[in-house]
Amino acid sequence: MKNIIKIIFAVFMLLIMILPAKAMVTFNVVVLPVDLFKVCANYYCYPEVSEIISTDVIENFNATGRINSPSLNYVRKTMAANETLRKQTYKVLAEYTKSKNLDFAGLKEISKAFNAKSILIISNTVPIDKEVARRNVWEMLVLSTNFDVSYPYTMETNAVLLDTVNDLVMWSNTYTKKISDNNDNFKAPNASDAYAILEYFKMYSKDILSKSISQNIYLRFFPKTIDPQPLVNDTKPEGAYFRFESDSNIPALQNQLIQQQRQKYSESEDDNEQYGDTVFSD
Repeated sequence: MKNIIKIIFAVFMLLIMILPAKAMVTFNVVVLPVDLFKVCANYYCYPEVSEIISTDVIENFNATGRINSPSLNYVRKTMAANETLRKQTYKVLAEYTKSKNLDFAGLKEISKAFNAKSILIISNTVPIDKEVARRNVWEMLVLSTNFDVSYPYTMETNAVLLDTVNDLVMWSNTYTKKISDNNDNFKAPNASDAYAILEYFKMYSKDILSKSISQNIYLRFFPKTIDPQPLVNDTKPEGAYFRFESDSNIPALQNQLIQQQRQKYSESEDDNEQYGDTVFSD
C-alpha cells in the first residue's frame, strides 16, 4: 500500500513539473515586407526599409520564446524552391502595395506553407503630392539629391497583422516619421551621407519602431501579460537612435559621427544592439 502511495505521489509531482511547460502557448507568425522580392533593387543596393523593420520584428518575436517567426532568408529560400508559392506571394504583396487590398485566399496558402495561422505585412513609403503618389525611401533620396529638392518628407510605415484562419485583421497601425532635416533637406551628396542615413533608419527601427510593432502584436496574442517580452534577459537601453538624432543634423550628419557609426556597424552587423525603452502605440 505504501508503495502504491509513493508511486501516485511521484506521478503527481511529475505532472506538476511537466504541465507548465506544455501549457505554454506559442504562435507562429510569418512576417512579410512588401519589398520581399526587391533584393539590391535600389541605386545604393541597400536593404529596403520595410526589410530592415521586418528583420528586427522577427528577432523580437523569436526572443520572446512565445512567438515563432521564420527569418526572411528562410522565407525567400522556401519560395525559391516553390514557384507556385513564390508567384502567389508576389501577387499578394503587389496587390497590397497597389491598393492595400488583402487577398485572404492567397494569404491562407502562404501561412499554410510555413505552418502558421498569422501573417504580418509591413510596408514603408514616402507619400508625396498629398498622398496621391508614394515612392520608395531610397528613390526619394536619389531624386532629392540629383534635382536639389527641398521638401518636408515624411516616411510612413504600415503594419497589419492578419488572422488567415478567420480572414480578419487582428491589428494594424500606421507610423510616421519626418526624415528631412530642419531645412527640409533629404539628400546624400556623397557615399558617407547615404551610409549615415541607412544607419539612421536601422537604429530608428531597432530602438523604436520594431519594438513598438512587436510589443503591440505580442499583447494581441497575450493580452494579460504584464511584461511584453518576458524572456528577454538584457533590457538595458542602448539609446543609439536618440544619440544619432540629437548629436547631428539629419540627414547631413557630422563626419566624425559617420565614421564612428561606420566602424561600429562594420565590426558587428547589429549583433550587439540592445533594446530601448518600451514604446506603445495608440
